Amino acid sequence: MFHHVEGFILEEGHAVQRLTSDYSYDLVMSTFDGSGYAEPGSVYFQLKAAEKLQAVGSAYVFDVDVRDYNLWIQEDMPVILVLFDASRRRAYWLCVQRYFDDDVSRLPRKGAKTVRVRVPKRQAMNRMAVEKMRELKTDMRRPNLGILP
Repeated sequence: MFHHVEGFILEEGHAVQRLTSDYSYDLVMSTFDGSGYAEPGSVYFQLKAAEKLQAVGSAYVFDVDVRDYNLWIQEDMPVILVLFDASRRRAYWLCVQRYFDDDVSRLPRKGAKTVRVRVPKRQAMNRMAVEKMRELKTDMRRPNLGILP
């Protein structure tokens, strides 16, 4: 599972670091511009694997621990949840902050221990996804720095 995600990041010319202890993140991606210069900010990844992902319509569903949700939603940089289907050796991704910002009905209910997320089947983990995550990082930095799009 780790190699699957790391491979796409490395192929895009970025760096990835595995975190040795589980602090709600498994990987951290640092990005580089076309000239090889480091870019500010990072992208955090939480990877979850299953023998077969649970599909509901056009998405895979996963119940996130509300403690993880509370941490992830406060991050200034993108937190990417990656669901890995071991039987098919495929992964799908979701930017957690954008997912909850886009629809307040997705927020966890008071007292809930988990919150369900729906990861679209069309969001396969691949090289294009890594570029999209890099763009998300840049977009999320702009409001904090007063940089105009």
